[in-house]
Amino acid sequence: MLPLRDLQLRFFGAVSRGGPIDAGLRAVVREHGTLGAAARIEIYADMYRARLVDVLREDFPRVCALLGDETFAAVAERYLARHPSRQPSVRHLGHRFAGHLAVENLPHPFLADLAHLEWARVEVFDAPDPEPLRLADLAAIAPADWPALTLRPIAACRIVSSAWPVHEIWATAGDGDARRAWPAVPTRIRVWREEWSVSHAAMGAIEAAAFGVLQRGVPFAEICAAAEAGREPDAAAREVGALLMRWLEDGLLARRQAP
Repeated sequence: MLPLRDLQLRFFGAVSRGGPIDAGLRAVVREHGTLGAAARIEIYADMYRARLVDVLREDFPRVCALLGDETFAAVAERYLARHPSRQPSVRHLGHRFAGHLAVENLPHPFLADLAHLEWARVEVFDAPDPEPLRLADLAAIAPADWPALTLRPIAACRIVSSAWPVHEIWATAGDGDARRAWPAVPTRIRVWREEWSVSHAAMGAIEAAAFGVLQRGVPFAEICAAAEAGREPDAAAREVGALLMRWLEDGLLARRQAP
């Protein structure tokens, strides 16, 4: 009889990795009816893989909608063979899925970028609860202190860079229109969470430049300089004011910690 720990490790290996089942494990599994030991173990292996495919289907619903359930399941099986689950929680299972799609021979060239967007939404949903900065928090700041003011985004925020308008593809996934030949359009998308709601929105060039500077934790004066980018100072100031209000309304800026 195998020691318990050895038996557990062999069983988990047979279930999680698939492939031939060693003789030592088969020897301790009883046959039942027409099912031999290997067939009975394979039932658990099939259930394990099917559940992991379900997890990927839940995390990447738009990719699944575009590929179709059968093709998605086949792609997911190949992904799991190359990147088996290594964490106790299935929450992390899909962290390499977008990269895997990039090397698959798939009918839509934008699927890897779409998966990046869907994974960003998963990460944002699980990120620490945001404590957003509000307009009232800025009211007490003296005008002379604004140039040196440091703002930072909430933890529940990600930026997705894509060669495709994946925010539009995401919105139409499941419709026939999503399968059309989308033009390549460089796009930057911010993904964020307010309470339990995850949102995403494409950013224009000025917002993308300003938000990129914001993420580096630089003073407000440098954010303004990034937004200016050769534009008239008055127009740049209005643009920065509009961006700041938009970020506040969306809850994208984190409340400053008390000293």
